[in-house]
Amino acid sequence: MAEMSLEFTGLILSLAIFLSMLLMPITSRLAQKIGAIDIPKLRSIHTTPKPRMGGIAISISFVIICLIFLPVNAFFIAFLTGLIAIVITGAIDDIMEISPGWKFLGQFLSATLFVYLSGMQVEYIGDILSIGDIELGKTSVIFTVFLLVGIINALNFADGLDSLAGGISVIALVFLGYFAWSVDREWLMIIAISLIGAIIGFLRHNSYPTRVFMGDSGSMMLGYVLGVMLVSLSHTAPQLPLSALAMVIALPLFDTLSVMTWRISSKNSPFLSDRTHLHHRLIDIGLSHPTVVSVIYLAMFAFGLLAIMLQSKPDWVIFLSLISAGLLVFSWFLFVRRTGIRSKKWTIHYFDKFRQSDIYKLIAHWLDRWHSIGISILVALLLPALLAPLLGLSGSKVLMLFGLAVLLVFFSFRKRRAADLSILHGTLYLNIFALILVYNLSVLVHFSWLHEYLRALSAIAWLWVVLNLAFTECKEIILLSDFELLVLLIIGFVAFIFMRDLQVSPLVLQAVQHTFLLSIPFMMVMKINIRNHGQDHLYIFLPVIALVIMATRISLA
Repeated sequence: MAEMSLEFTGLILSLAIFLSMLLMPITSRLAQKIGAIDIPKLRSIHTTPKPRMGGIAISISFVIICLIFLPVNAFFIAFLTGLIAIVITGAIDDIMEISPGWKFLGQFLSATLFVYLSGMQVEYIGDILSIGDIELGKTSVIFTVFLLVGIINALNFADGLDSLAGGISVIALVFLGYFAWSVDREWLMIIAISLIGAIIGFLRHNSYPTRVFMGDSGSMMLGYVLGVMLVSLSHTAPQLPLSALAMVIALPLFDTLSVMTWRISSKNSPFLSDRTHLHHRLIDIGLSHPTVVSVIYLAMFAFGLLAIMLQSKPDWVIFLSLISAGLLVFSWFLFVRRTGIRSKKWTIHYFDKFRQSDIYKLIAHWLDRWHSIGISILVALLLPALLAPLLGLSGSKVLMLFGLAVLLVFFSFRKRRAADLSILHGTLYLNIFALILVYNLSVLVHFSWLHEYLRALSAIAWLWVVLNLAFTECKEIILLSDFELLVLLIIGFVAFIFMRDLQVSPLVLQAVQHTFLLSIPFMMVMKINIRNHGQDHLYIFLPVIALVIMATRISLA
C-alpha cells in the first residue's frame, strides 16, 4: 500500500469521482428499465417520479477503488462481504419495496458477517459514567452488531432530501478519516477518501432538484461503511474514545432515536413512514429545501469539531457533552414545533425608504451599466498566472494541477439546470482556491509585487461585492447552496484543522488559511457575474484557463 501523500490522495479522490459520475447515467437508465422508480407519497418532498438505485453507482465505483488500493486481507474480505449483503438488500428494496422486517434482516446479516469474519468489535465503552472503564465482555459482539444496524438505519432515515444523506456522509467521513490519520490507520483513510469521491460524483446528479435518488442501496451502504469505520477505529485504536467517534455521526443517530421514540409513544410502529424527522421539522417551520440541507450540514460539522476538541478529555466529559448537545438541538426543535414558530423574511423599513432615494437609483444605474467590472476583476486574477514569478513544483504536483483542471471542466461545464448552478459555484471556488494558493506559496519563495497585488485586488473585489449587495437585487449570492457549503466546509477543515496538525511551516499554514479567506470575495464576484451574464458565458472558463497556464509555466520552468 502506497504512502498517503498529497498526490496519492488526489489520485484516489479523482478516480472515485470520475467512476461515480460515469456510472450514474447507466444506473439511472437501468432503474427506469426495471421499475426502480420513487413515486411521490404523502411524506415525500419531491412531486415527480424519479429513478433510484443511484447507490449502485456509488457502491461499484467505491469497491473498484478499494480493490485497486487496498490489500486483500481478512478485514477487506469481511468488509466487502458485508457491503455486498447490504447493497443487495437495498437494491431489492429499491425495486420491490420490501417490508421493514426483511430490510432489518438484511441489515442484521451484513453487520453479523462483518463482525464474524473480521473479528472486530467494540470491547470498551470507556469511563462514560466516571466509575471506571466499562467492558462489554461477552456482549461485545451483540453490541457491535446492533450498533452497526443502528448506524445503517440512521443514514437510511436521513435520506429524505436531495443531497442530504450524501452530504452528511461526506462530512462524517472527513472527520472519521481525520481520526484514522491521527492513529496511522491508512487503510481506513483510503476507505474514507474513496467513498468521499464516489459520493461527490453522485452529488453531481443529486443536488436539488435531483435527477436521481441514491435509494436504500446507497443510504444503507453509507451507514454500513460509517459504522465499519467507527467499529474498526474503536477496535484497533482504543486510545480514541468511543464517545468522540460516535459524536461524529451523533446527529442522524439522535434523529433516529427521537423519531422512533415518538412513534412508539404514539403507539405506532417505529418504522412507520411519517414527517417527524429533523429535515421534515425544518421544512415545516418554513425553511426552503436547500436551507434545510445547509443547516443540517452545519450542525453535522459542528458535532465533528466538538469531537476533535474533546477527544483528549475524560470519557465522561465527552459523553456528557454528547448527550447535552443532542438534547439541546432536539429540545429546540421540539420547542419550535410546539410553539408554531415559522421562518420569515425580515425587512428593514429604513432601507426600503433609502431605495427610493435618488442617490440609490443613481448608484444602482451605474452598477448596472458597468457590470463588466466583475469580469475585469476575474481577468486581473488571471494575470499573475501569466506574469508573476511562480514557485517550482515536482512533476507529480504539476500533473495534479492539470488533473484538477480536467476534473473541474468535466464536473461543471455542461448543459445547465437549477442544480448545476450549485455545483458550478462550488467547483469554481475550488478552482479559485487552487489558483490563489499557488500565488500565495509563490510569494514565500519569490517575494515580489504579487503579495500587494492580491491584497489590492481582494479589496476591490470586496468593494464590488458590497456595492452589488447594497444597490442591486443580488442578495441571494451570500446564501450558500448545499454543494457550495460542503466544499467550503471541507477546504476550511483542511486549512484550519488538518494543516495545523500536520505541523507544517507557520508561513505555509498562514498562506493556506489566508488563501481560504481570500478566495471568498472572488467566489462572490463570480456568482454576481453568473447572475448578470448567465452560466454559458466564456468568462466562466477564466479560472480554469489560468490554472492550466500556471501549470504549464511551472512544468516548463
